[in-house]
Amino acid sequence: MKYFLRLVLISIITLTLISAGSERQKPRNLIIFIGDGMGVAHVYAAMTASGNEMTFPSFPVTGFSITHSSNSYSTDSAAGGTAIATGEKTDNRMISMRPDSTILKTLLEHAREKGMSTGIVCTSSLTDATPAAFASHVPLRYEYRSIAKQYLNGAADLFIGGGREYFTATTDSTGNMIGEDVIGRLNESGYDVVFTLEDFINSGSDRIAGLMSHNDMPRLFEGRDPQYLARATRKAIEVLSKNRKGFVLMVEGSEIDDAGHSNDTKMVVDEIIDMDRAVEVAYDFARSNGNTLIVVTADHETGGMSITRGDLMKREVTGSFSITGHSGIMVPVFAYGPGAQAFTGVQDNTELFHDFYNLLSLGAKSNAERDR
Repeated sequence: MKYFLRLVLISIITLTLISAGSERQKPRNLIIFIGDGMGVAHVYAAMTASGNEMTFPSFPVTGFSITHSSNSYSTDSAAGGTAIATGEKTDNRMISMRPDSTILKTLLEHAREKGMSTGIVCTSSLTDATPAAFASHVPLRYEYRSIAKQYLNGAADLFIGGGREYFTATTDSTGNMIGEDVIGRLNESGYDVVFTLEDFINSGSDRIAGLMSHNDMPRLFEGRDPQYLARATRKAIEVLSKNRKGFVLMVEGSEIDDAGHSNDTKMVVDEIIDMDRAVEVAYDFARSNGNTLIVVTADHETGGMSITRGDLMKREVTGSFSITGHSGIMVPVFAYGPGAQAFTGVQDNTELFHDFYNLLSLGAKSNAERDR
């Protein structure tokens, strides 16, 4: 009997220690990098051109994500972003809504309800599909003014990107007013609204709206600051990490997608290496912080890219593209930090959200759970 009780006691202690270890493996902070349109060939092209001196391909955990939408084998960024942001499939062109237009709560909205800080950094317009999927709900991705207005709802404490025209009231050719003065209302809501990277970096506020360009931000070859994404990411982490309850930050390398659409291998390489500079900033923080999970993935693959020739010594690579649109090819997932093991193997893109949700112990019911 004593031997049996001893075994029971040892089992209880072991299970307690395992449980405690599991809890220690849960992150306080989450940084998601989405390379829009970035497939495996895109990543390896960048690795080759960089001399394999990139950060995220060396992360210890890798996997794949299946990206189809609810109505198409090849998703668009709206449905792809929605799957990652809400954990549910929707139709192409819909933003964080079900096909029947039911609103789906986003990861950032769940995090805000828990008291965490949240942020969005991108190289596109803030009203573009991927950032919009984390901060708004519209039945059609092209409702840019509605998306801009929904930033007032506070899903993101901090955001920076382009698209200033949609945050500003204007008039049409007949003198009729179009849109609202969202900028003025953001100021009234306590945001420090800034229009340059330097002002964003120097802001002393914990709530910052960075509107960097009138519409889409320039691509690298058009003159975008090659340090913009890394510096904006560093500032976002600096601000959001003040919250002891943790933070969720989504960073998008937006123009990788445009490179795929253009079948431009050099642009693919340049834009991915640009995003990797921001990943390096996050990685340095995560290593010192110890409580931060980084996940790098994509919403879909663009261009049906393959690599036909390359030279590792010369850092040369030649890409080939089969289409100018999106493909149904699985996309890679790279993870580092506590909880990273959840991202091994092949999983649906909706599972990314559920992994994030569970690892962060967000508490309130997810979209799928509320409907059971």
